[in-house]
Amino acid sequence: MDKWIRLAGEIRKITMAYKIDTEELEREEMEHVMVAESSERGTFNSEVALEFHELSQVRVFAEMLRSSEEIEGIEIEVAPDFDLTVQYKGGEYERYQLWLGQPNRPSVITKLERTDVIWKLPEHTTNRLIDILGVNYSPLICFAN
Repeated sequence: MDKWIRLAGEIRKITMAYKIDTEELEREEMEHVMVAESSERGTFNSEVALEFHELSQVRVFAEMLRSSEEIEGIEIEVAPDFDLTVQYKGGEYERYQLWLGQPNRPSVITKLERTDVIWKLPEHTTNRLIDILGVNYSPLICFAN
């Protein structure tokens, strides 16, 4: 435990020089991710189908948020595939809706409380999400546009 406290102190020293908000860095420490099948945009399904607690699993979702890029001028008319609850250390949580792309294609997410803002996820993130969520795409339905 002392090792982690010292490490956190060192991170604060390093990031202070670059004026990075260390509170934001600490808040980004995901602890737990819950996934439910989504039914419609803006409505959250609380019936959890999958839960991820292991650091290696949670990192996939942390990378999802870090790799996202806000996009404009897009309107999504289909229902999302998944509802995600991301819980951070300290008990804070955020809820997202995910439209999972096909392999090697982008995906998109919205924060449930801000459905007017859409973030694009890169292809490599889509591939990692497909793997961790256990989604199987049939070669008959997986094709490039």
